[in-house]
Amino acid sequence: MKKVILCASALMLGAVAFAQSNESDVSQSGNSNLSAVSQVGADNLSGVTQTGDGNDSDVMQDGTINRSSVNQLGDGNTSAVSSTGRLNASQVQQVYDGNDSEVIQMGSQNNSRVLQGFVNSGGTVSRVGNFNSSEVSQDGFRNRSIVAQQAFSSDPSEYNESSVEQVGDLNNSNVSQIGDYNTSDVNQEGDENTAITSQNGNGNGSVIDQTSSLASGANNNIADAYQMGSDNASTLIQRGDDNLAETDQEGDNNSARTRQLSDLNESLITQIGDLNRADVRQFGGNVNTSDVDQTGNSNNSSVDQFGSDNESTIVSTGDGNINTVAQGNQSPLNVRSYGSLSTINQLGDGNMTDVFQSGNMQMSTITQAGDMNSATVTQSN
Repeated sequence: MKKVILCASALMLGAVAFAQSNESDVSQSGNSNLSAVSQVGADNLSGVTQTGDGNDSDVMQDGTINRSSVNQLGDGNTSAVSSTGRLNASQVQQVYDGNDSEVIQMGSQNNSRVLQGFVNSGGTVSRVGNFNSSEVSQDGFRNRSIVAQQAFSSDPSEYNESSVEQVGDLNNSNVSQIGDYNTSDVNQEGDENTAITSQNGNGNGSVIDQTSSLASGANNNIADAYQMGSDNASTLIQRGDDNLAETDQEGDNNSARTRQLSDLNESLITQIGDLNRADVRQFGGNVNTSDVDQTGNSNNSSVDQFGSDNESTIVSTGDGNINTVAQGNQSPLNVRSYGSLSTINQLGDGNMTDVFQSGNMQMSTITQAGDMNSATVTQSN
């Protein structure tokens, strides 16, 4: 997406098509800056301010009452905005050097805000970022996206990457990246989905996928990923409707994955410590609930819920604990679980549990206090 343009002196290119009520205001201070504005329609408004050297801004609007604002303060920043439709709004603010932003809007009343640094109303720089990349694509009605890649000037956010794609109506995405080398990928296809990503640290990776192969898409899902630390990985996949998935990672090198392939499921994963692993899959039925809490290091939990109305709770405090819960079994047995309950409480190190439930209304409770304990529960009817 980034374009390379070499000029010996400052450039300003403005192309405004013949239409009513178009307005463009471009202000440039520095060297080798480039601004191109193209507006086709009525009541379009574009404001571009570039201060520094080698900045590049490209704005294209085609529709009615489109609005775009681009502010670049620093060197080598690149911004591209394309808005086709009615009543779309886009704001891009880049402070410091080498930031890259692309916004594409198709549809009506979509709203996008990209903050790669921030200048307050008094003109004071309060947040900065360097060499960050953001891509936002909105196609539909009243989708909303906010991307913030910024931190204090004493320790700016650098080399972060964010991608947001919204197809459908009334989707909401909020991405915040503080630190360096974080990556975030949000994909929403359907209506009224909410995705929240918060990364504070270095080298964290987050994926939120709210899509479906069905024509209706995935709808009314909520996904929330919070990462505090370094090199954590979170994946939240929601293929059905009305699901809730939350991941909270505080520490380093933790990994969590939730896959919700049906409707009305809930998954909560909390990891406090380092090198913990958690994997939750909910499918083959609806209204399953899973809660995994890991406090310590190198714990591993796996939850598979194949059926409906199942509940699983794992509380693991210590190091090196391993837990496996299977409520139903798709392969190779193809048996479901309905209304089963599993509770695991561990306090110690090196403990192991294995729970398998199939049929109706099973109940299991395991409590382990101490080290190197092992428990296996098998229930069926």
